[in-house]
Amino acid sequence: MTSRANGRRPSSSRCRWACSTIFCRGGTTRSHRRRDDPCVMAVLNDKIQGARSITKTNTTSIETFSSPNDGPIGYVDTAGGIRFMAQAAGLKRATYQLPAGEQLPRVEIDYSHANMDAVPIEDAISHGAKGIVLAGVGDGNTSKPALDALEAAAKKGILIVRSTRVRSGFVTRNVEVDDDKNGFVVSEDLNPQKARVLAQLLIASGVKAPAELQRAFTATW
Repeated sequence: MTSRANGRRPSSSRCRWACSTIFCRGGTTRSHRRRDDPCVMAVLNDKIQGARSITKTNTTSIETFSSPNDGPIGYVDTAGGIRFMAQAAGLKRATYQLPAGEQLPRVEIDYSHANMDAVPIEDAISHGAKGIVLAGVGDGNTSKPALDALEAAAKKGILIVRSTRVRSGFVTRNVEVDDDKNGFVVSEDLNPQKARVLAQLLIASGVKAPAELQRAFTATW
């Protein structure tokens, strides 16, 4: 395994799990990035992966990180050059500020399973959860008792995000679940872990309107 950024190869004495993270804007290198428009990338095995899509796919394999939904966004070639794939013109990424001196709001992930009841949802609420991310089956679905409990939670002002426990694919609005009626948000391509982080930032930033919440999950796709 090799891991390089800006043409530098790690020495043989470095750990084989070495990973480089670079900050950039569009197709520019770290040294040319603009402070007002950063993005985060990970460089592993000469492939450059975007932060939104990258995920770990194997417990112990060296080549574990990939982007199942959109693939690498660039490559590091054998001569040390960095090559970025074309990006969509006019792409704008929303940014949110971390709350100063405060802990992020409590957001729980509930994993869907056969015969799931309302207990995990009610337990999360009883422990002060401000948001719940459903790691649903397939297109972010779950049992009727769990859906009913999530709908009741949404009516209390708790942010409900439907994600999926499936490795790749998008969770779509109003297909298997009536999100408009239930007051749910869908995570699009974000897995439950990443959806939880965004939900925490949105709650901390005071974003409450359903349309604005959904827009935040869709904005960078």
